[in-house]
Amino acid sequence: PGVSQEARAAYERGAVVVPLMRTGGASSGMFDFPSGAKVQPNFADKQHWSLLQNKDAPVDASAKAVADIVMKCPDKETTVMEAHRLRCELGHDARIVCILGGTEFKGDDSKELVENMAQKLGS
Repeated sequence: PGVSQEARAAYERGAVVVPLMRTGGASSGMFDFPSGAKVQPNFADKQHWSLLQNKDAPVDASAKAVADIVMKCPDKETTVMEAHRLRCELGHDARIVCILGGTEFKGDDSKELVENMAQKLGS
């Protein structure tokens, strides 16, 4: 429920929410997750978006899809004041995206997926 509340708050402020639907729970639509956040944005291609949903896809492929989507995320979808503040802190080339998760790993490969995404986004 907490993840859905955070996703809804971020989505309503105009943040890009990248739902890892393959993990189940809130991101898959439970707990009043914002339905608009589950709609493929125009900057994400169909193949990448499907990797966020497919529980049978290799974790590495899903993690790379998240990283690719984040890197294609346009600035105009973020809140202007928050984006400015974060760019001042992180540098003007920073991409600002909200990736949410719970406080524990529930899916069989959730921990591996998070670690893999962090590695992909860090490179």
